[in-house]
Amino acid sequence: MSEEISVIIRSSDPEWLEKALKQYSTKTPFVFEDDSHIGLDAKDLRSAVTLIKAAKGKGDMKWKQIAAFLSSLGITSAGIWIVAAAIADPEPTTKLGLLITGGLVLAVTGSLGTLSSLGVKFSVFARTPFGHSFEIRPQ
Repeated sequence: MSEEISVIIRSSDPEWLEKALKQYSTKTPFVFEDDSHIGLDAKDLRSAVTLIKAAKGKGDMKWKQIAAFLSSLGITSAGIWIVAAAIADPEPTTKLGLLITGGLVLAVTGSLGTLSSLGVKFSVFARTPFGHSFEIRPQ
């Protein structure tokens, strides 16, 4: 906690969830300020998944915003399925390269950031005594 964190995300920002998830996916430390008093605490900010759950449960997140985030996970699943189907297909190998390449492009470009954000844990520290501002760092 010795270096100063330059990224501050406030819950009053309409796109605070997207900005926070981007910080999680890039493993960038940031400060979260609950200035609109949604009710998030340090336990809600430990990972991207817990933040999404808390945003829906405590915040005023719309399903559209959460669906947009989770759709990239679906794109990755489709890419993985295409690669698996291409390998399992008994057809000649003329289509194999095209299907594997297409599946890999879907998997990589669709949600590389999303998958990394789901598996990364972060340490959370309260910056104010009232618990409305938090410092989040990747572990």
